[in-house]
Amino acid sequence: MQSQSTSVVQKLKNEVLYHLDIFGQQPNFTILNRSKYPSLLGLLTSLMICALGFYFFLTEVVTMISQSKPAIYQTELSISNTEPFLLYNDNFTLAISIVNRFSEPIIGIDRYFNLNISQCERLRNINKDSGKISIDLKCTQLPIEPCNMSHFTTDIQQEYFSIIRMGGIQCINRKYQEENPLKLQGLITSNAFRYIFIQFSACHNTSLSQTCASQQEIESILESGHYNIYKSDYLTKLDRPGQPFQEFITNEFTSFSLTTSKTISQRYKILETFTDEGLIWEQISVQSNIQQSEWREISEFYNNQYLIVHYIMLDYKQTNNIRTYVKLQTILGKLGGIFQIAVMIVAIILRPIIENFMKLEMVNNLFNFSEQCRDTKVQINMTNNQQSNQQLTKRNLNRLSQSNLETWLIIFGCKQFKKQQFVFAKNKVNKNLEIVNILRKLQEIKVIKKTLLSKEQQILLKNFRYQIGQKAFLFQKKNQTENVQNIILQNDQDNLNFNPDLVPSMISQKGNFQKDFFNSCDQIQVINSLNECDIQEPSPQKLKI
Repeated sequence: MQSQSTSVVQKLKNEVLYHLDIFGQQPNFTILNRSKYPSLLGLLTSLMICALGFYFFLTEVVTMISQSKPAIYQTELSISNTEPFLLYNDNFTLAISIVNRFSEPIIGIDRYFNLNISQCERLRNINKDSGKISIDLKCTQLPIEPCNMSHFTTDIQQEYFSIIRMGGIQCINRKYQEENPLKLQGLITSNAFRYIFIQFSACHNTSLSQTCASQQEIESILESGHYNIYKSDYLTKLDRPGQPFQEFITNEFTSFSLTTSKTISQRYKILETFTDEGLIWEQISVQSNIQQSEWREISEFYNNQYLIVHYIMLDYKQTNNIRTYVKLQTILGKLGGIFQIAVMIVAIILRPIIENFMKLEMVNNLFNFSEQCRDTKVQINMTNNQQSNQQLTKRNLNRLSQSNLETWLIIFGCKQFKKQQFVFAKNKVNKNLEIVNILRKLQEIKVIKKTLLSKEQQILLKNFRYQIGQKAFLFQKKNQTENVQNIILQNDQDNLNFNPDLVPSMISQKGNFQKDFFNSCDQIQVINSLNECDIQEPSPQKLKI
């Protein structure tokens, strides 16, 4: 019972090893003492494919490093509660001017008109005990002053305002904005809602201030004109490495008069860009900016309070951009796929040609080609392993092709007679490689062994191993050059006839064969060259007893 369990475990172990070992080596046949047949055409084609693959690899690596062709995905989200988006002087431009109907600036704040810029904050608080909601609204008026070039720090701002007359343009105090940046957050329904509020109104004297001009003068100045605002906006540049956006400045304006009150709603949409900058592993960087999504005006009759109120707030939608660049493993995967496709396409064209090269080299080593027997076109060369150098040279002269050029001419049919010889010899080689013929020859050899050898001799032959000693190894190394020149391939087994009628005579010689068997097991049987004219293809016959 224990032995059976051990046998089952061992069998299971062998099966697991057999099926899970992905590096298991399969046995391979050799062709002309090599595991594959190389050719100059195949080498040149392989080098061309490798060169194209290397060129593709370089271009993809350059694209990966330069980050010029990202893969871009875009999604939109509906937002309610957001984090405050901070607006500094270097990432947001805000400047306002009031001009008359002739586009001339009206200079006279607190004399003809009032202009206020406020940061408003509306907080919604919920009492946990009572569940009541309280709303706290607070607006902080920002100090403004006439603009000069010191208010504009970026190159785009300086380039834009360098050609504009600054006299009537108002900006937020630069130092104050650096210390207290503007904030945009949430929606009107959010728990925290922050926005910018701008009010433009006609000047009115109060108990605290008596600096306004007369009513007739104010009406003549503000009879009609334009409210101009210089503001930032952003272009999306997702194909540009680094910052995925580009700032530009626009001038929006709307008309005003003392007969109407106008409300402007300006919304900015948050754009968040997630960039994977890693070459191999994921490396995410996040960049945010705002982009104008709405400019809407609503007019009504003058309400004696304001000419224009302007709200700057966030949009209810947010856009997320996801961009990724090609990674090294992706390039290698593409390269592998392209390489396989290229090899498949080229193999369809070149495989028949290279196969003919291989078959031609095989028949050159198997057969002796001459013009003495044109009817059969091929004379089989079977020589002794110890043939002299002179005989070897003569054999080389009887090869079907003597040069690479002649090989091409034969394969493509430019030499018709040698092409016919090659086709005939190739067909014979293909017959010998037929598995049915190989099994038939093995059966014939088995019949001969059972006929000529006793059971003891069959066992000895089965267990016989050729011994390679130190002397034989040294002798082989010493004469390596001479042996390479004198090696001749074994004879084509298809050219030996197995005639069952000869079996009785072979049995009569059994006694002599038994005496000489072990003395001749290390030698190769000498077979003289036979003409193809005298050889017939073997046909399977039944053994006569």
